[in-house]
Amino acid sequence: MTYNAKDQGWEISIRLFQDDLEQTVSSVSGKKFRLIPGDEASEKGLEGYVRKHFGFRVGKQFSTPYRWLGTELQQDAIWVYLEIPTTADLVGSYLENSLLLDEFEDQTNLVSWSFQGSKKSYLFRKSQEIQQLSR
Repeated sequence: MTYNAKDQGWEISIRLFQDDLEQTVSSVSGKKFRLIPGDEASEKGLEGYVRKHFGFRVGKQFSTPYRWLGTELQQDAIWVYLEIPTTADLVGSYLENSLLLDEFEDQTNLVSWSFQGSKKSYLFRKSQEIQQLSR
């Protein structure tokens, strides 16, 4: 997650391994899932999964205030691109990242956060799906 001062918004790139993602979405949906870049149905399936597992918490409310920009297949990984058009620095916000945690017990997700020269990393796992962003 990087703040782009020129465009006044957050740019978010998420890298997921294709086989893990397809296994997880298949398991969650109960039907075989295969991501085919450019295929509207599979892109919608992926977007639905990401929106359910990656977002922000305000009180008890879960929110996904980002715009879905699309995906890119790169060897064995899928890149998901999102943006949040805001000038807010997000400090104090609670980020939830439970991607793939429902399928893999030992899954860990690393989020790197960068705002005006400040950088921080957060490690998400089964027992730590929500964390407060700080400097």
